[in-house]
Amino acid sequence: MDSNMINAGYARGTGYDNSPNPSVNSSEKTESSFADLISEKYLFSTKDMTLSEYKLYFHEKMNSLYTHPSQKHLYWFVDITDAAYRRMQNDPAYEQRVLNFLAQAKSTNYGRHAPRFALIHIDDTWEKCYEFTYGTQDDERARRAARKRRLEAERAKKARRKKLLKEYLKKKAQAKRLQDKLLNQRISNQRLEHARLLKSWNEDRRRIQASHAYEANLFMLNRRALQLESEPPQ
Repeated sequence: MDSNMINAGYARGTGYDNSPNPSVNSSEKTESSFADLISEKYLFSTKDMTLSEYKLYFHEKMNSLYTHPSQKHLYWFVDITDAAYRRMQNDPAYEQRVLNFLAQAKSTNYGRHAPRFALIHIDDTWEKCYEFTYGTQDDERARRAARKRRLEAERAKKARRKKLLKEYLKKKAQAKRLQDKLLNQRISNQRLEHARLLKSWNEDRRRIQASHAYEANLFMLNRRALQLESEPPQ
């Protein structure tokens, strides 16, 4: 939103203010109001203010404007150019004319046919200022269209959830197949490694048995030779 755009409560950056505004002719003021403080500082002369100070000063004046109850749910947008602020700052008559225009717009009784949105544009000349409203709060066709959009949004949301679930199950199945493949490959590798180790162990056992048999044969031969040497010659 533009820095010079203010909403229904005439306070920049806030939402719609549902609390009742005081009357245009109200003379009540709070001791801590910015308008009082800034007026005392500059002795009621706005020409000595900075532009930022004057904007705050003017916004507080707009905050005091009465809002008709029929505009409770009407969203106001007031766009004021810097050139307009400068002219109002230096031209009290123009400032009052703008405030009167805003006061009249805010006090309008729309009854049961209040518009949905209203925009006021304030510029440095009255010819460039304008106001327009659009939408109606009790438009049955608009409500039906809104209901239709909500239903379509809900259907789209359900379809999106269904699609996401389908994609999730598909990816889960793919991950399961990959996991099973890796597990089977791991089991197969373990079996091959087990077979290799078993074959190596059997070969080692056969070599050991052959070595023991060879040693036993040498022992028997050596024992036989010793027996032959110990027998007397015939």
